[in-house]
Amino acid sequence: MNGLEVLIPLVGTVAVFGCIGFISYLYLKGRNKERMALIETGQDASLFRESRGIHQNLKWGFLAIAIGVALFIGHFLEEYTSMDDGFAYFPMIFLLGGGALLLYYKKAKDDGLEL
Repeated sequence: MNGLEVLIPLVGTVAVFGCIGFISYLYLKGRNKERMALIETGQDASLFRESRGIHQNLKWGFLAIAIGVALFIGHFLEEYTSMDDGFAYFPMIFLLGGGALLLYYKKAKDDGLEL
């Protein structure tokens, strides 16, 4: 055993986190440059403020609950039917996740929220 068994995963991990860090740096640098250009020209930078109300939390809550229920149902479909290993999870996640987003859309539309 030479040191390559340890070195290869270590280099891969460093490369992945290095890429993530570099992309984050470029994103933040570009965002800062754009905001500074707005400030220099005297324009209002309020367009960068995100309005996160309770409806955003409601949407993500619906989606998280639906994915949890989908995993629960997928487990039972895998155990008690003749489906292959892991096949039941993905369709259930997409079906119930999409249903949750449609439910959120209906709720937001009924509340008069601008989408």
